[in-house]
Amino acid sequence: MDTSVLTTREQWLPHSQAVPRLSGLSDADVDELLSGGIGGFGTPFIVTDAMANWSCMQWSFDWFKKTYGETIVITSSSFESDVRMRGRLSDYIDYITEDGDLRGRVPRNFSYVGTESQLDTAGAGSALDGPQYLVSWDLEYLSGIGDHFHQPYFMKDRNLLDRLMPETQRAFFNKHTFAFIGPKGSLSQLHNDHDHTHSYLAQIVGRKKLVLFSPAEAELVAQVDPFGFTVDGTGIDPQNPDPDRFPRFLETTPFECVIERGDLLFLPSGWLHYAYGLTAGISVARDSVDRWNFGRWFQSMAITNLPKLASRVVQHPSLQRDGIAPPWADRVRNDPYLLSLLTSYYRP
Repeated sequence: MDTSVLTTREQWLPHSQAVPRLSGLSDADVDELLSGGIGGFGTPFIVTDAMANWSCMQWSFDWFKKTYGETIVITSSSFESDVRMRGRLSDYIDYITEDGDLRGRVPRNFSYVGTESQLDTAGAGSALDGPQYLVSWDLEYLSGIGDHFHQPYFMKDRNLLDRLMPETQRAFFNKHTFAFIGPKGSLSQLHNDHDHTHSYLAQIVGRKKLVLFSPAEAELVAQVDPFGFTVDGTGIDPQNPDPDRFPRFLETTPFECVIERGDLLFLPSGWLHYAYGLTAGISVARDSVDRWNFGRWFQSMAITNLPKLASRVVQHPSLQRDGIAPPWADRVRNDPYLLSLLTSYYRP
């Protein structure tokens, strides 16, 4: 395996390790990477030969502007921000390809979501913490765009989500296909992904810096809920770590990397990650489940989706007509005791 090292310029944390850069992975290699590591939660890795035949490698900012320019998108100053804006993708592409510092500036013709205030044509608006970022853009509603990229070769026959009927995926499970389009300085604060899926981040345009922590060390760098997920906004800032808030931070083993065009970073289930755009960029992401994270994923799905499933079952016309569902079933979907009971048995 590769023994990558970080240059002084690239390394933010003095005690970090470089994410290994690999190619030509076998099933045995992947098993080793996903089953070992800190606390048995796997090891993140970069694959350099996973995207060679993907048609998304022909994408550019101009391509998005011409192909989907009229599409309405929602942006924010970071992944965790509650302040969001909406507007046309073409105006957003113009914004992120402008020169200069975009902090405190917003795209032309964009408006705030949830307010009636419309920004003027010059794009002047309230100063924001960071530049606007099209983060976790759900591509499953754009016909055909997901055909431009797919599971990498080393996960093609391993991903259990691909065995589900499309109707099942849409009805009960969260979306699993995303794009990230942002300017220099775009930010996703430290977090881990939903539902304990594995995920990859594939870089198509630009360069992105990431800092990663194992789930085994999550409580040393963030506030974590009972399901093993980070609480938004509570994670450490790797660019300016606060020893008073995180006194055991130096006991962790962070990983750092920079991904560029053609790099695919694979994150095992639950890994915390902080991402910063070194340049304007385009990335895509897809989630996956295999035998190494199936148990955690299945428990997460059961708790997240049981109220939705119960609601669909008790409202089904045939059950109501034939009197199969007992009277108490209609209350299941709103019964907090049920979720509390499930939570007590949950083990991330």
